[in-house]
Amino acid sequence: MNKYLVILFALTVNFTFSQAGSNISGGSYGNSSSFTGNGIWVKNSEANTNLKGSPYLFDSWTSSSALIYSADNRAYKFNNLNYNVRLERFEAKFSEDSILAFNPKNIDKIVIHNRTFKRYLDNEFQRNSYFEELVVTNSVIILRKFEIGIKEGVVNPLTHQKTTDDEMIVKEKYYYTTDGENLKFIQLKKSSILKTLDADKRDLVKEYAKENKLSFKEINELKKILEYYNTL
Repeated sequence: MNKYLVILFALTVNFTFSQAGSNISGGSYGNSSSFTGNGIWVKNSEANTNLKGSPYLFDSWTSSSALIYSADNRAYKFNNLNYNVRLERFEAKFSEDSILAFNPKNIDKIVIHNRTFKRYLDNEFQRNSYFEELVVTNSVIILRKFEIGIKEGVVNPLTHQKTTDDEMIVKEKYYYTTDGENLKFIQLKKSSILKTLDADKRDLVKEYAKENKLSFKEINELKKILEYYNTL
């Protein structure tokens, strides 16, 4: 990328931020220059691998409603945001070879496609990673972590040569936290979910799920169950 293109993209990013960075409480636009330094230009991850599949969570970069909320209570809107699962970072795409990767420093949360992502300490790897907040109740938060797995290609038993390429696949793990810090692994099943709830409300939650034929294993239905729990 030559210096003229770099200048052009920098101006484009400045314009995008200045049009979209708003103060959440006051509604006025924020200073874009303080946030554009919170990222670096990177190469397209999809173009730098021989693997099939994509490292990105969403099929499309179109994200007209995506908002990055900074720690100083400002919101920045993006039309071209995606989550790189393999590298655990959010990126904004301005062209095929011009992608801005955001440093999570000073980012409070990211809302994209009406889904909220925040960073929590991943005990397995001892680092902060993005988790999707599936449900936030008065006593527990249910979280989803995305990871990249490799599905090996088919091997011809006669020639021992691969007939199909290895493929990246997105895997999911679920966690819960009662204090907003310490995460514990959880399975999406009735018995596991009920154990995270206040003991005196579990029977009411079970009855509500039964009467409305809601499953604890289906995320959208689980959200309805825990929304009811929040009203108790």
